[in-house]
Amino acid sequence: MMLRALLPGLPQRYAIAGLALGSLLPAIGLMAEFLLRAPHGFELHLGEPLVALAFMLPLIFSVAFFLFGRREEMLRLRLSAGQVIERELLHLSLHDRLTGLPNRASLEREIERFVRARRRGRSRPAFLLLDLDKFKHVNDTLGHDAGDELLQLFAARMSGAVGAQARIFRLGGDEFVMTVAGMPDNGDVERLCHAIEARASEPFDLAAGRAVIGVSIGIAHFEADDHAMADVMKRADLALYAAKDIAGSSHVFHDRALARDMQERMRMEQDIAAGLLREEFFVEYQPVVSATTREIAAFEALVRWRHPRLGILGPEHFLAVAERSGHLLALGRFVIARAIEEAARWPESIGVAVNVTGDEFRDRQLVRYVETMLDIHQVAPRRLTIEITEAAFTVDTAVIRKSLADLSKLGVKIAIDDFGMGFSSINHLRQFPIDRLKIDRSFTQAMLQGGRETELVEIILRLGHVFGISTTVEGVENEDQLAVARALGAAEVQGFLISRPIPAGAANALAYGEPDLLKDAALRFSA
Repeated sequence: MMLRALLPGLPQRYAIAGLALGSLLPAIGLMAEFLLRAPHGFELHLGEPLVALAFMLPLIFSVAFFLFGRREEMLRLRLSAGQVIERELLHLSLHDRLTGLPNRASLEREIERFVRARRRGRSRPAFLLLDLDKFKHVNDTLGHDAGDELLQLFAARMSGAVGAQARIFRLGGDEFVMTVAGMPDNGDVERLCHAIEARASEPFDLAAGRAVIGVSIGIAHFEADDHAMADVMKRADLALYAAKDIAGSSHVFHDRALARDMQERMRMEQDIAAGLLREEFFVEYQPVVSATTREIAAFEALVRWRHPRLGILGPEHFLAVAERSGHLLALGRFVIARAIEEAARWPESIGVAVNVTGDEFRDRQLVRYVETMLDIHQVAPRRLTIEITEAAFTVDTAVIRKSLADLSKLGVKIAIDDFGMGFSSINHLRQFPIDRLKIDRSFTQAMLQGGRETELVEIILRLGHVFGISTTVEGVENEDQLAVARALGAAEVQGFLISRPIPAGAANALAYGEPDLLKDAALRFSA
């Protein structure tokens, strides 16, 4: 480097060569003249023009060569600059701009290397598909800048965690991929996953606040018949799908059993989409009655699915799948509309209750939609009860609070369903406009045994009394349970003792006290 710094530049070297050549040519001319005339006697006679030319020629050659050398230097510089730009463009095309990690195009090149390595010998690399848990919550609560900062910190943290044993790529959004070359066994991959999960669970201190997230990992190996990224990606995606069903950071290996389960679930998702279009979903209604008089106070709307292949399905068979596949909002709106439409046919004294999940509250048009349905069917808002579980409060407290406040302002009633089974907190009763508590059926089944369960039911009922909130005991299946619920002070009861869920026509007949129309309904009602 020092020697190169001391050497003259390219134009200067060309100028020196030109000077030497310009000096050499007159000397060659004189030597030729001498050799030709020497036998006849040599006398040198140079005129002033020739002398001037002999002295000017080195300077002319030096300047000409200098200019030529400078032009060549400029061409080299341009070529070098072009190569630098080309390398930079290639780097940008293969790397993610936000995190600096290799991107999808780079991953495809990695897959091509895996294919070539497999031809040369034994190779079964591992492919880990990572998805950040609660990333959307960070974006929604702290802002998109915080989300970008989180992705940068996560990328840096993961790069430090895996070191040289794996390569990490960013696919886009909050999805990353790690590849482990060679033939790693499941134990090696498992240890890597535990390291990733441990580092991901540590809090991230962002400019907008602290974020605590998790990571779900789907794992697949690059098999002998895989030839492209899509081949292994499909299996890793199925494994990731299963991992996200597990609470907290988790990882799942792809295998044949998992593939069958996931394919069936994906088929169910497609069936739900088709079922919504073909109007295969319908609503049944279960009466809620006064614990003392057994008069009907309301009906709870319960969605059902008339599946063309599996028959009639209850919500426990498809709601979770609908939620994961993004069909829950459409299904929820269908139930709200159908329940309000049916309630318009009942006496004014009978209300209708509809279950709404926490994810449905993310729909900022939910309250407006409820108001529109009430207006269309001319149903008083006080007749509608929106039932939520305590798990809904973990979705986004600010969104839930505003939505419930807006619904309450309309006059709609709010009930906490399955109270005592989730994230129970007296603060929920203080912070939110709750009108009713529904005690989970598991307490009802155990309260005849006395002891702790009965005391818990009594405490919940007292809480309702303290906060001025009405209470309903669910799952009442016999007269003894009804007697205990009544003795403990429950306002209303619901369960098979009163009636199973029944079709809309039977509910309408029951609402108007026409028991003769209920012969075909699976119903038992004690007046």
